[in-house]
Amino acid sequence: MPICMSVCVAEESPKFVEVKKPVHIGYDGIDGIEMVRNGSKVSIEVVLANFSKVVEGNKSELFFHSDLGVLPSIIVDEIPKEYKTPFIVDHRTVEEVKVTLSGDAPEVNKRKENVTLLNITQKIKGEEYSVIDIKRTVSSELIEDALDAIWKAGAEIEKATLAIANATGVDVSGAKTSLTLANEHLNNSQRYYNEGRPAEALEEAGRALNSAKEAEGKARAAVGGKTRGTVTIIAAVVVIAIVALLLVIQKRRRKRGIF
Repeated sequence: MPICMSVCVAEESPKFVEVKKPVHIGYDGIDGIEMVRNGSKVSIEVVLANFSKVVEGNKSELFFHSDLGVLPSIIVDEIPKEYKTPFIVDHRTVEEVKVTLSGDAPEVNKRKENVTLLNITQKIKGEEYSVIDIKRTVSSELIEDALDAIWKAGAEIEKATLAIANATGVDVSGAKTSLTLANEHLNNSQRYYNEGRPAEALEEAGRALNSAKEAEGKARAAVGGKTRGTVTIIAAVVVIAIVALLLVIQKRRRKRGIF
């Protein structure tokens, strides 16, 4: 299980408690991407220390939230405590609070961003202060493959559209038919993805890519055919001109008695 140390602590350091480094976050990633594989095990350990001694009432409340659907375990100065919400901390006596959490990432059929693995908020006399907010994107290899294929198909459709637009003065009806088919496949792919069907989305994106490449190829072939035809005509004209010139020269020589 790879461990990622990147976390979001409060934009400004928490005023009344310190988050000790490093923060442990363990989960199965996706091919080096900082994303959590859906359904994989997630483990987190956060240690809070140096609780401020100058807070009104000498106590604060800690609130915990996680989208993993499990409750954290709390250890105060190496003694396990019963989970309560809010969890009261006496700043005069507590040295460290260790918060651990272990659960499964949600099962998703589409990429899900900003999943809260663990959020800790501190409340003092009615005022709330963010302590730490650990968020990740949850996905899968299949989902990411589908999204990548959709992007590639869209890029290829743009190239085919440009090739057709630049093919002036030639018949590109075949290319346009292939381009229309490519757009239909891409629309199907995007619809399947939004419906949470990444496998079908991947297949349709592949068809869109192939049709777009076919459209671009037909457009370029049409332009190439026109160019070859033009070159052939020019070559024929040049040959005729040369033959005519030779005949004129030969005729003049005969008049002069030169053979």
